[in-house]
Amino acid sequence: MKTRTAACAALLALTATLTACSGGDDAKADPAACKTAMRKQLKDAIDAGATATPGTHPSQCDAIATKTLEKYAGELMADQVGAAVNSALPEAITTTGVSPECRAWIEGELRSTGGGVDATEGVKVCGNLPEDELNQAIEDVTNSLLTATPTP
Repeated sequence: MKTRTAACAALLALTATLTACSGGDDAKADPAACKTAMRKQLKDAIDAGATATPGTHPSQCDAIATKTLEKYAGELMADQVGAAVNSALPEAITTTGVSPECRAWIEGELRSTGGGVDATEGVKVCGNLPEDELNQAIEDVTNSLLTATPTP
């Protein structure tokens, strides 16, 4: 929800940048300074969240054509949305402590029982893995089996 509110506020801030008059002479403009000003305005709007006010047209963007400003706004929003999505995703759990023998045992269990794994038997093969690591290994092997290409 916070990401959605921040994105709306950010769009509101960037809209002012796009709707203000621009000279349209990109040759006389400083695109880097304009984009930096727009990035700061976007960051400020995201930080303010629902209390963000509409942004103003940065003076650094005065000589930038409207189409170019639209391009910059799209790039900046794509960066922010990507960052927000990435920060919301859970971190991947790696199972580096799981031996190939353990993985083979899990696969055998999944194939022979139709999807069930008796973890108490796995202690002999997999050792005393923490439960979350063993569960992740079972999930990894299951996904691997589900996505494997069948051989004719």
